[in-house]
Amino acid sequence: MRLLLLRHAETAWTLTGQHTGRTDLELTAAGEREASATAPLLRKVIGGGELDALFVSPRKRARRTVELALGSAVAPRVSELLAELDYGAYEGLTPAQIQALAPGWSLWEDGCPGGESVADVGARADQFIRLLLEQHAGQTVCAVAHGHLIRILSARLLGLEAEQGSIFSIKTASIAEFVRKDASFVLARWNLTLADLG
Repeated sequence: MRLLLLRHAETAWTLTGQHTGRTDLELTAAGEREASATAPLLRKVIGGGELDALFVSPRKRARRTVELALGSAVAPRVSELLAELDYGAYEGLTPAQIQALAPGWSLWEDGCPGGESVADVGARADQFIRLLLEQHAGQTVCAVAHGHLIRILSARLLGLEAEQGSIFSIKTASIAEFVRKDASFVLARWNLTLADLG
């Protein structure tokens, strides 16, 4: 199995660093261009073959990224399992604003009041991994989602605790590739963007 993870393209809040969970933002004009420009990179990563399955978060920013980067070759399956972490009371706030309210706060350790913990999202990631293994073994699959969700999902794919998603940094409209070998996933590429096409 090959699993490609694509983070959605730029929104107004990715520019300002505001936590964007359930708020259903559109892509910016630059984000639309960024998503469209990702299409040749995805074709190169896929390597001339086809995707066997495509999953996408229900949020507009992810669904629009799918439309622009992948077109209509494969019908996407919308999955709540790929929704971004629910930031609860911290939705729309920047890290600095959250620190002013709760000095020393860490998403990875403390979660979000009225929202989800990293462990909650880790459980969703585990459900998605089980779905992949049960329904798409030996196939090439793409999932289009969000920064924290992808970081947590990546940790779980590698057998790490969900909180260890903190070790990953991820750009908008970037691709990660995982390959399943000997009953485990290995990370083949990370944070791949158009600039890496060469």
